[in-house]
Amino acid sequence: MNKFKIGIFGSAVINEQSVITTSGIVGKFLGTYKDRIVLVTGAADGFPYHVASTAARFGVEVWGFSAACDHTHQKELSPEQNYSLYTKLFFVPKTYAFANNIQVCRKYRNVTSTATCDAGIIISGRWGTLNEFTNLIDMGKVVGVLTGTGGMADALPKLVPTVKKDSGAEVIFSGDPKELVKRVIGIVSNRINN
Repeated sequence: MNKFKIGIFGSAVINEQSVITTSGIVGKFLGTYKDRIVLVTGAADGFPYHVASTAARFGVEVWGFSAACDHTHQKELSPEQNYSLYTKLFFVPKTYAFANNIQVCRKYRNVTSTATCDAGIIISGRWGTLNEFTNLIDMGKVVGVLTGTGGMADALPKLVPTVKKDSGAEVIFSGDPKELVKRVIGIVSNRINN
């Protein structure tokens, strides 16, 4: 059975200590699906990294999509990370026309990582997370938004109903991390198996 890919997207800055606990619950619960999923992140710090490092401890395979062009630059961007948690680490091609512009490379990373996912889970987040969310929507993915975590995750329930576009995406809002993960996995499983 092919594993399906679940992306974790959110703030690279931990601005709410209470969300650390919630991120840990997401990572631990994703561990119950370790035989069915690959976890995808932007290989950055913050809440997605916390989810990924927790999930990896429970046996989940983790792929990181970096905004850097190589390991050296990645370690400069996120020097505190434990890179052994990544089964695969993908980089922006050095031949990319904007390889020297980190802001553009972050958007390259966002498009590549969201395109790789079957679904994404949003935790907190800022403008970059909104970019990842709109990519997931435009690509018709399943998107789980963990409300109560601040930032974009709490702004999206008001924004989504105002935009009328049928892309085939399914958006789930929940403040319960276990319920959200279970629902996202269930919908993706049905999509892939039907």
